[in-house]
Amino acid sequence: MAAWSRTAVLNLYRTLLREGRHLKYTDRDFYFATVRREFRRNQDLTEPDEKARQLEKGQYFLQTRLGGLV
Repeated sequence: MAAWSRTAVLNLYRTLLREGRHLKYTDRDFYFATVRREFRRNQDLTEPDEKARQLEKGQYFLQTRLGGLV
């Protein structure tokens, strides 16, 4: 599993927002709102395994070129 840390989460958040500037096949405003909503929804997680799983989910989304949106 990916090592969860505040820095890793913030880097993922910034990278997702940065990559969203290059979207071609979807509405950018919808994408940005979805990213913000997901991070806010997961900010109160307490289980380390759940935090790591959500971090991996975000990293996978980024590695697959935003799920094919770019």
